[in-house]
Amino acid sequence: MKIQYLFYIVGVIFVFASVWYFAKEYIAQFPNSVKLILLVVSVVVSYVIAEFMRGSDI
Repeated sequence: MKIQYLFYIVGVIFVFASVWYFAKEYIAQFPNSVKLILLVVSVVVSYVIAEFMRGSDI
């Protein structure tokens, strides 16, 4: 297993953990519609970053 895959996995886990922490701590007081919009945006951003990282040759 290449070391870059290990860093990729750790990075993806870190992104999801960051989104979870942000959602838990900072947007708990927002209405559900705003929470849904922020969740969709964070998933799209995470997907774009993951695709960018997957496609780059390091």
